[in-house]
This record gives sequence, C-alpha cells and structure tokens, in this order.
Amino acid sequence: MNDEKLLDRSIPTRTANIRSPRSDAIDIPVARPRLPTTERIEPYLRQIDANQWYTNQGPLCETLQERLGRFWEMDYDNVALVNSATTGLTLALRAHAPRPGSRCLMPSWTFTASAAAVTDAGLVPHFVDVDPDTWMPDPDNVECLARSPDIGAILIVVPFGSPIDLTVWDAVSQRTGRPVVIDAAAAFDTLRSGGPMRIGRSTVVISLHATKVFGMGEGGAVVSRDPALAEHIRALARFGFAGSRSAQHAGINGKISEYTAAVGLAGLDVWAETRSRWDAVTRLYHNLLPASVRLPPAFGRNWVSSTLAVICPEKSNDVAGILATHRIGTVSWWGTGCHTQPAYASCPREQLPMTQQYGCRAIGLPFSQDMTAEQVMYVCTTLRNILPAESRAPRFAASTNFA
Repeated sequence: MNDEKLLDRSIPTRTANIRSPRSDAIDIPVARPRLPTTERIEPYLRQIDANQWYTNQGPLCETLQERLGRFWEMDYDNVALVNSATTGLTLALRAHAPRPGSRCLMPSWTFTASAAAVTDAGLVPHFVDVDPDTWMPDPDNVECLARSPDIGAILIVVPFGSPIDLTVWDAVSQRTGRPVVIDAAAAFDTLRSGGPMRIGRSTVVISLHATKVFGMGEGGAVVSRDPALAEHIRALARFGFAGSRSAQHAGINGKISEYTAAVGLAGLDVWAETRSRWDAVTRLYHNLLPASVRLPPAFGRNWVSSTLAVICPEKSNDVAGILATHRIGTVSWWGTGCHTQPAYASCPREQLPMTQQYGCRAIGLPFSQDMTAEQVMYVCTTLRNILPAESRAPRFAASTNFA
C-alpha cells in the first residue's frame, strides 16, 4: 500500500478492546534493518578469498578493530570485538573479577539481555528504579546501595542511546570500589568522535546487531581505556588463550568471523550516508510528535539511534492496539521490566514505582532509515488523534522537508 492511501484513511478518535491484526497486516513496521549492500561488501569478501583466513582475529577483524577505535577516539588496543553485546557485557563483568554470587546493581527497566549477561557472569541481578527524567538509576542511590559488602559490580544502561555523563559513574566506582560496566548497546553514534558522550574509565559495551544504528548482523564491541583489561576480554573471547594454546582463563568462543568484519567495514565505508538518513527521520519525529509524548532524554540533539521509544500519557497497550488498526507496527522494547520476566522474578530488588509506570506506558514507534516523510507524518497524526484532546498539541511547528 502506498503512502498516499495511508494518508487518505479516516482516523477514528478512540476505540476500546481492539484486537491487534496479524503481523502481515502491518503497513509500517516498527523496524526495518538495513545493512550494507552486497556490492559494498563484495570487495571485502574477495579479500577473504585471497587471504584464506576466515576467523581467529584475521586481517579484516584487525582493520575493523582499528577503524572502530578511531571512530570512538580510542586506540586499537582499547577495543575488543565480540560476537554480541550480551557476550561483551558478560566478559566485561568477568574481567573485573567480582566475587562470584555477589549482587550486581542494575536497572530493571532495560532489555532482558542486560540481566542475562549479569547472570552469565556469575552474579545476581539486584534491580533498582530509574529517574523519570534521565530514564536511568539515580547515582546517589546506587552509590549508597553499592557500599553493601555483598555488592560486586554495577551495570548502568544508556537509555536507547541517550547521552549520559560517564564521569559521574566513574566517580561512583572510585568512591565505592565497585566496578561499573556501561551497557551502551544503542550508543554507537553517541560515543563517536565529537559526539555528545565521551568514554571514561568505566568499561563500555556497544551492540553491533543488525537492529542497531550501525549493524553487522551479529556483533558487539567492548571499549576500555585500560588496554590490559581489553586484552583480557579478548582472551576470554578466545577460550582463555593468551599468547599460547594453553587456556589461562576459563574463556568462551566469543569471537567474530572475517565475514562479520567484512560487513562492518562496508558499513563504516557508508556510515556518513547511513547516519544522514537516521538523522532526517529523527528530526522529523522530534518536531511532529505530540508534546505530551515523552521522548528519550536529549532525543534529536547531535546523536542518532535506531529505535524510538516514547512514554505515552496512557497505557501503551491501549495505544498500540489502536495504532495496529491503522496498520502501524509497535513494540515494547524493554517490556515491563526485567523483574517481571519469569527468569528474574526472584532476584532482589528495590521499590520500582517508575519502572512499573514507564513499563506500562512506553511504546516503540516505527523507526527506520528508510521511512518516508509521509509515513512519519501518518504515524504522528494517528497518534495525535488517539490521544486525549488536551494531549494532541505538536511539539513544534515543523517543516516536512528532510533537507
């Protein structure tokens, strides 16, 4: 169905108890990943053929590690490439050697992979609430809790790529003696050279999954200003080998292949074009969404991400159901909090009032670099029409020009 037909549809004001249609009946999907084309990747594939080196830190992997380091204003030795951000979080926590079985302070309002990584690292998630404005834990509260002797580590999540002040968490780590690992899965662009967030002393983990703003299919990167720690993580990702065939640590197979590196290198070649498309969609949404819809902190301010999670003035299930009747896809990216997942329901936690509120009101809107201005306008117009009358005012009087 073309955009004109979408825009011509009549939009009812409100309905109740609407069943969501089948996923194949959605015209505007919530996500549509786009990786480099075959044409862009092919030169790197030919290098693989010529090198006959397919994995185990091959030349393409080395080049990718170097180029990503430059992208984040880091040296080659400060970057460890891994097969997923979840693996990266697990190995980063393990590399800091907290006491096995100790608790790890972390937000409940995050993707379940964060809790999975903590568990896989041999720690127990201890869930804390988030601030309504920053969407992340309060540093003073975390610091107070971290002084308990059975706290082994702290995991802080960068909310949907929004920039945070990492020096604050460096200071918390220094004062408490607890390592802080930053789950910056969606912050590839936020951390770029000249971007709004700068890597500090705490270990940072970035996702390079296909759904992220810069993707390689599967993959992740761990970045540390301590080259010895980064090398330790690389060793953990290659079975614990450190310069020999003798395992010095209890490691895993967490490497990436040369084929994954080929996709990453091709993606870096076209990153300027890719970022421009993400930025255009970001700016349009920023201007057209109703003012009553809460955007991620600092959304649209010199950084791009691949998702748009917003906080609605009412329960997201109601909004999602109505949007679905207009063939607009949505998703609850973080669900209602890790503490509501059966696997983590028995984990210790603080009171979580804001997590519970945001978990019920957060909704992921369609967001992809291929969205047209007409599609964005249709989503925003539909959303305005299903919100209460007092919540419909646009954020800004915006132009629809992507230029």
